[in-house]
Amino acid sequence: MSEGSIPLFSWKRFFSRSLGSVSSVVLLVHLVPLALSAQQDSLALRYAATITEADMRTHLTILASDAYMGRDTGKEGQKMAAAYLKSQFQKDGIPPVPVDRPDLIEEGYFQTYQLVEEKKGSIRLMDMRDTLTLGNGLIYFGEDLRSDRNVKQLQWLGNGASERSKKVDPVVLLVEDGSKEVTEMMVWAVARMEKLREKGAEVIIIATPRMAELEAKLGHQLSGSRVRLADGRKKVDATSTQLILIDAVRMEGLFPKTSWAKLSKRKGERVVPVDLTLVYTPQEGELQAENVLAYIEGTDKKEELVVITAHYDHIGVENGVVYNGADDDGSGTVALLGIAKALARAKAEGHGPRRSVLVMPVSGEEKGLLGSRYYSEHPVFPLENTVADLNIDMIGRTDSAHMAKAPYVYVIGSDRLSMGLHDINEAANTNYSKLDLDYTFNAPDDPNRFYFRSDHYNFARKGVPSIFYFSGVHEDYHQPGDDVEKIQFDLLHQRTLLVFHTAWMLANMEERIAVDKALKP
Repeated sequence: MSEGSIPLFSWKRFFSRSLGSVSSVVLLVHLVPLALSAQQDSLALRYAATITEADMRTHLTILASDAYMGRDTGKEGQKMAAAYLKSQFQKDGIPPVPVDRPDLIEEGYFQTYQLVEEKKGSIRLMDMRDTLTLGNGLIYFGEDLRSDRNVKQLQWLGNGASERSKKVDPVVLLVEDGSKEVTEMMVWAVARMEKLREKGAEVIIIATPRMAELEAKLGHQLSGSRVRLADGRKKVDATSTQLILIDAVRMEGLFPKTSWAKLSKRKGERVVPVDLTLVYTPQEGELQAENVLAYIEGTDKKEELVVITAHYDHIGVENGVVYNGADDDGSGTVALLGIAKALARAKAEGHGPRRSVLVMPVSGEEKGLLGSRYYSEHPVFPLENTVADLNIDMIGRTDSAHMAKAPYVYVIGSDRLSMGLHDINEAANTNYSKLDLDYTFNAPDDPNRFYFRSDHYNFARKGVPSIFYFSGVHEDYHQPGDDVEKIQFDLLHQRTLLVFHTAWMLANMEERIAVDKALKP
């Protein structure tokens, strides 16, 4: 612990005086949580008290306002948010990052990275009588066509892929019967795509009578752009598959030699003659985005680092409607501001952390975890010296599973690489925040795969123990209704304190936590 604090359990003393033999290590594993939670740290409590609901409300009201235009990655609103975060770190007395590497750090607070924006609307499916484009009878996912394609025949698979076929023609057609809910239909489509990809399909076309519903449901995701890191090549491997959904009503125009009405009733496979062209026209632009860095230098263990992350970008504006992203992830962003302020105050008063702490709001999460990925590939501080990453992504609301239950937070990944990290987080919660820690989404077979869907994963994949704090998906997820008025600031505050105390313990304990498990995909 830092000077003046109540000392935590001394592991070195325990090893030298109590264990006496290697076999006693088993006993130590069971004693870790008890020892860590045996008493509170008066300094931790003092600086935790500087994190207030009022401050978080003030910050979030600004960052999640219409003026910030949904903080879209690489766009004006995201840059306004980056400037605001920098100004708050400066106000709290956090100096620029002391790294003389202009290729890594700009102005001492920004890690900038270059992006390529690929705009949608570049795939057309056309014949002599009709042309289908995005929003005009066609939806597509990804842009994995490697060139324009003239198609003279489709392999018709009815409502499913035959398990008997060892191989399929490059272009495949299926029809969805319309009886499923829209979300069920998408699950069905993806499942068919996975099976057909294994059999060699390069393009899969699915005709659906649910086009209007799909466009309404997927909304922003369909009309938005795709962004990738500029220093990484666009990857289209030999097994990539282009998935295209087309309007069943418009299908008739694509079958001049076959009746669509009769064809749609067939259940077996057959080859269908057509005369159409798939046209791929890339549309690309350049963007620049920033991770924002607040570095609190440690004392006697300053070469080691604890990282705390949250993404401050969101999905921008669609048809004049601002997607403010108050919970996703304005909530995590303002939590970082509070934690950085508390740590900076502790350091200014001579009680700073033993290990250094990097509080890093990252951008590009909504585009594929790009900001954190860039940092993991171009770390400002060595990853081998990085003890852990504590990542916050949506901690401001209550999901449907907890409406009538005690205050909670989902904890994801804490034990995936280090049981020590898991034990410390448990102890911090027992001793300070007293939340119900829900590990539902930490299950290896979690169908949502949340472990792989937020910024902590880019640290975990490099071997850095990581935790993802999350309060669950709600009806306003990626919708215009994700506004400040719906944030539960008491819960946001309580969850933020858990992250602060876990970070405080990680930064001040005698020995760094061990990586004692291998990463599993």
